[in-house]
Amino acid sequence: MTEALRLHKKLKGKIEIKVKMKASQKNLHLIYTPGVAEVAKIISEDPEQSFFYTSKGNNVAIITDGSRTIGVGNTIAEASLPVMEGKAVLFKTLAGIDAYPLCLKTKSSKEIVKTIEFLSPSFGAFNIEDIESPKCFQIMEELEKKDILAFHDDRQGAAIVVLSGLLNALKVMKKDLKKVKICLAGAGAAGYGTFKILEESGVKNLIVVERKGIIHRNSKDKNKYFEEIAQATNSQNIKGGLREAIKGADVFIGLTGKGRLLKNQDVSLMAKSPIIFALSNPIPEIFPQEIEKATKDYLYATGRSDFPNQINNAMVFPGVFKGMLVKRKRTSLKLEAKIARAVAGLVSKPTRKKILPQVFDKRLNRSIIRQF
Repeated sequence: MTEALRLHKKLKGKIEIKVKMKASQKNLHLIYTPGVAEVAKIISEDPEQSFFYTSKGNNVAIITDGSRTIGVGNTIAEASLPVMEGKAVLFKTLAGIDAYPLCLKTKSSKEIVKTIEFLSPSFGAFNIEDIESPKCFQIMEELEKKDILAFHDDRQGAAIVVLSGLLNALKVMKKDLKKVKICLAGAGAAGYGTFKILEESGVKNLIVVERKGIIHRNSKDKNKYFEEIAQATNSQNIKGGLREAIKGADVFIGLTGKGRLLKNQDVSLMAKSPIIFALSNPIPEIFPQEIEKATKDYLYATGRSDFPNQINNAMVFPGVFKGMLVKRKRTSLKLEAKIARAVAGLVSKPTRKKILPQVFDKRLNRSIIRQF
C-alpha cells in the first residue's frame, strides 16, 4: 500500500480539468463575451438546450458524505475524496464522462438532497456513493420524487454485477437460479440492492443475515427496508445467525464489509459444489485457502482485481451512466436485471476462473447502453 500512497502524493490527486479548445484573442469573443450571451439567451428560454450547448449532458456529480468510506467507514468528507477521484478516473477512462467528486460536509439526508437540487442545473446525473444506509435509500427516494437523474452505485451497481456473476456461476456449477438456496450476508446498501434484484429475477429461497442475525418476520429494530426483506425472504421464518443461514445454501454472497467473517466450518455446512461470492473490500469474508479446508469443489469470486472473478460495480456504472445521460432516463429494477443478463452474456463459455468480463472490456458500455 506504500506504493499507492506514493502515487497519490506525487500526483496530488488523480484528476484535472482540461479545455476542449485553445483560448486566444481571436476566439475570445466566441467562447466568452459577447458571443456567449447568445447561448445564455437560448438556454434561458428552454433549459433543455443546456444539454446541447454546454457540458451538462456529459457531467456527473459524485456525491458522498464520507459515512461509508472504503477502509475507514464513517469518516470526514475529505477522507473520501481519493475514493471519489478514483471513481472519476474510471468514469472518464471507461465511458468518456466528466465526473466531479463532491464530498459534502454534512451527514444530513435533507441537506444532501437540497444540495443536489441546487447543483442540478450543472449536472446531467448524480452518482450517490459511500453513504450509509438507510440514509442512502431515503436520499434516492427523494431524488426520484424530484425527477433528478441519479444512480446509487453501491446499491444498484453492486446488485447488477452480483446478478451477472451469479447467472454465469450457476451455469458453470449446473444449478438453477429458481431452485438454489442463497445466503446473503449484509443488508446495507449493496445487500438491500442485491436482495431487490434477486427477487426481481425469480429467486425463491433467499435468507438475508445481518450483524444481529437472520432477518425474519419477528425481528426487532426493523426499519422499513428490513421489513421489506423480512416479508419477501426466509419463507420458513428461520431464526439464528450466520451458521443457521448458511446451512444447506448453494450460494453465499458476502456484502458485510467484514473481512474473514466466514470459516471453513461454515463452508462445510453448505450444499455440494458451493458458489462463494466474498465481496467485501479490501478484505473478503473468506479466502480460497480457508474454503479448501472444507471442499475442493467450489466457485469463488471477490471484489478484488488480484483474484479471478472480480465482481465490482466498476464493471457497470460507467455504461449505466452513459445510457442514462444519452437517453435521459433513470434505471428500474427490470432494466437493471436486463443489464445484468447482457453483461453475463458477454462471457459465452464461463468457467470457474472466468464468469465475468474484465472491467476494461470495451464491449461492456455498448452492451449496457443497448439495454436502455
